[in-house]
Amino acid sequence: MDHDDEDTTIGALMDAAVLFCGDRTNRHFTANTEAIFYLNNWRAAALAFGPVGNVQNVKYYDVNGTLQTLDTSLWYVEKRPDGVWRIFFHNVPDVEDYNAQPIEITCRVGATASPNIKHAIRMIVAHWYENRRAVVVGAGVGAANVPMAVDSLLNPERIETSWQ
Repeated sequence: MDHDDEDTTIGALMDAAVLFCGDRTNRHFTANTEAIFYLNNWRAAALAFGPVGNVQNVKYYDVNGTLQTLDTSLWYVEKRPDGVWRIFFHNVPDVEDYNAQPIEITCRVGATASPNIKHAIRMIVAHWYENRRAVVVGAGVGAANVPMAVDSLLNPERIETSWQ
């Protein structure tokens, strides 16, 4: 493997590690990126990926099947101390209970990765670089897992996906 091949491999591992950390923490590490959340009804819901910068719009299909944008006076968002963003609705129009088209919430999300996240990404890339196979073969060798320290670095950064 030459230098260019290794750069390509490490770049791909970096991209995968960023996605891995984003999945583990429910965060997006590219600031001001558009994200769409889907709901099946008008109940309050956690926007479980973020951090949420702002909600741009809420769209739904009415009982006639026409796409509508919900007036901003009919919903609001709230951020809890634990980082969970919730959206609440009031005086909303009817949608069919068996509506096949979900309610669509478009948001801007993303933030700069903290030092903990950056260190976890480096650890994951190093681990994956050294353990490139899905199965480790050899006498007395067990399967290689992502280092436990990664979980310790990521857990404090996690945005929970539910609330009581």
